[in-house]
Amino acid sequence: MIEAQTRSLANDQMVDIYGTYGCNMTFRLKPIRSNAILFDENLPLYGWQEDIDFSLRVGPYGRIVKSETLRGVHLGIKSGRTSGVRLGYSQIANPIYLIRKGTMSWQHAKMLMWRNLAANLVRSFHPEPWIDRKGRLKGNLLALVDMAIGRISPHRILQLD
Repeated sequence: MIEAQTRSLANDQMVDIYGTYGCNMTFRLKPIRSNAILFDENLPLYGWQEDIDFSLRVGPYGRIVKSETLRGVHLGIKSGRTSGVRLGYSQIANPIYLIRKGTMSWQHAKMLMWRNLAANLVRSFHPEPWIDRKGRLKGNLLALVDMAIGRISPHRILQLD
């Protein structure tokens, strides 16, 4: 697939973006090593939004850009890496954690959480065969309850199935 790519890098337009997307991100190693930037271990398992957190912490040492010219081949699987309940919980808990940490804006987090909650609610009636929408919705609701009672934490997914 990559060898079949015919676009030229000569006309590449770099566009500044908010943050990177995990399966499509690349970084220059020098600023990461010199500033000891690591992935946040407080975002366990398949740490949803760890890509945004990481890229925003690396951001002050360069630009975060998107290139339409570069190509890669995604080797992921449609069934996911964690249960729907765990991912759904992370869809609420992780943005809240990142707001508190200071690496995600409330505006971005709000849009992200409501978009996922709405998609999980609407699609739970007719879910895609490879997505556990009912599990994600259950996880979203558990996180909202935990937020209301003050115990929301990304680590809580380790207690969920």
